[in-house]
Amino acid sequence: MNLGALLVLVLVAGTLPAIVRQLYPPLPLRSPREATPRCVVVLGGGMVGRGRQRRSSRMGLCRLARAMQESRQHQLPLLISGGGRPLAEGQVSEARLLADASEGYGLTIWLEERSRNTRENARNSAAMLQRKGIDQVLLVTDRAHMTRAMLSFQRAGIEVIAAPVERLPSPPWMPSAGALLLLPEIWYEWLALLWYEIRR
Repeated sequence: MNLGALLVLVLVAGTLPAIVRQLYPPLPLRSPREATPRCVVVLGGGMVGRGRQRRSSRMGLCRLARAMQESRQHQLPLLISGGGRPLAEGQVSEARLLADASEGYGLTIWLEERSRNTRENARNSAAMLQRKGIDQVLLVTDRAHMTRAMLSFQRAGIEVIAAPVERLPSPPWMPSAGALLLLPEIWYEWLALLWYEIRR
């Protein structure tokens, strides 16, 4: 097989959700003890726009929808974690924007508004949860991001049950630009995991 044909084959494979799914970092092992989550935690998915016009990203809103579903189903409080990049005076946090989108559903909402990355999401959320006597949670984030998020929470002393948001399109063997677009995120997660291990 010549190089051109190989590149075409790799490109086609990268458009197949069933193939891309195999590239996700594997989820870490959970504790063997029976898990009874007492809170749903959702990690912000970024903001779009500028200045006071910033709003929650589509990714963040998808995560929030899944977290609200889990919160209602299990009758658990919902902790929204995310501060975003340093905020200017008068700007609201990522967590606050998501909380505003969840108003009117009768959920108990807690906000963690200081974190700027996944490691801080875990540490700051763990500090809040442990003050409330909670050490087991249902964690909502994208499947590609879930491994790094779970490891970060476990290292912060919180046991996690994964409730991932799957963004790969279906059917699994139908070529999709959405699957191809997810590849850079997956490679980023592998690199971030390596970096987290180096900095442990």
